[in-house]
Amino acid sequence: MLEIRTVRPEEMNDAIALSDAVFRDSEQVSMGTAFPDVFSTSLGQSYGAFDNGKLVSFMGLVPGVIRIGQARVNVYLLGSVCTHTEHRGQGYASQILERIFEHIDKAGASLLLVSGGRSLYTRVHCLPYGQIQRFSLNAESTGELQDSSGQLTLRELAPTDWLHLHKLAAARTAAFEQSVFDIAKLIQSEAIVSCIKMKHRVVVAQKAGVPVAYAVIAVPNPPYTNKRTPFVVEHAGDAQAIAMLADYARERYGLSEIRVAVSPHETGLLEAMAPFESKTEKNQGTVKIVSLPRLLEQLQPYWQSHPGAAQALQSLSAEALEEDMIRLTVHGQSFTLNPQQVISLVFEGELPSEADSQAAAALSALFPVPFPFTDGLNYV
Repeated sequence: MLEIRTVRPEEMNDAIALSDAVFRDSEQVSMGTAFPDVFSTSLGQSYGAFDNGKLVSFMGLVPGVIRIGQARVNVYLLGSVCTHTEHRGQGYASQILERIFEHIDKAGASLLLVSGGRSLYTRVHCLPYGQIQRFSLNAESTGELQDSSGQLTLRELAPTDWLHLHKLAAARTAAFEQSVFDIAKLIQSEAIVSCIKMKHRVVVAQKAGVPVAYAVIAVPNPPYTNKRTPFVVEHAGDAQAIAMLADYARERYGLSEIRVAVSPHETGLLEAMAPFESKTEKNQGTVKIVSLPRLLEQLQPYWQSHPGAAQALQSLSAEALEEDMIRLTVHGQSFTLNPQQVISLVFEGELPSEADSQAAAALSALFPVPFPFTDGLNYV
């Protein structure tokens, strides 16, 4: 008999064992260590399929809040999706996913962020979204990086830095909401870097004795062979200082190259990184808009602080149709949009081709919405 439900506290060790068997080798720490929130007995959000009481398929589910200006967007993150080898091909994962959609809708979330992009997700409209600019720094390209103020000190993390890091993180335009404890825990657990056999290092830029920027760096973890070029996992603070920290980490840790992902709304950092080679990529993973009307409601505090957006918002409404289709109306003009069109509008500002000038101006005042890069500390 098959049963699909949340995993109970006493069953979490079985979930960890299954995830380790699928995703880990002898050179990697346990999934339970790297992703403690996925296997949290206090949150109790993750789901499993049980065959006669035995856990045979698992999906890690973690709630979170993304702060966008003054707005708070409720999200869920999905990862550690695995099925025992003897039970694959029977549709268990699809059945769990159906239950998860019900769960996150009832919980009041507006978005589901998925770390993968295979057909299991795309056929239920978890789709690619947004974009980032990924810059590459090496010894030959960083000669123009200079401290214009001449007052910056670059160094590694000190025990007295945590409150400063939290203040810098909280000042970002768009980011996962993180407490002081969250930042420390996420740096220690090394979620994304544990998957690619790397480790974290944290570097800080300070001026007049006060931290003005920090960067969490993915660096090699000898004797293991890392699976990616070293990169900045997450950053906050002064844009020029962040760029200098990336190059400082490259030199300090003996890296031939380091990469930095920058979101479109991070205009200061885009300017600071402009001299370096880059390429445009999608945000990490896929997204499902669980409820566009709910997302628009949760975003209102962000838009209300922007006069043009606040005015455009008064003319905007959204109605959910079948098959995740949306009827969007703005200034009296209505559009029927499929899931990819909705995602492209929200995260990339791609307007409906039939929009008249008035509707296009209103939508351009609202979209795209600034959004964090999801391959950072909160990766699931």
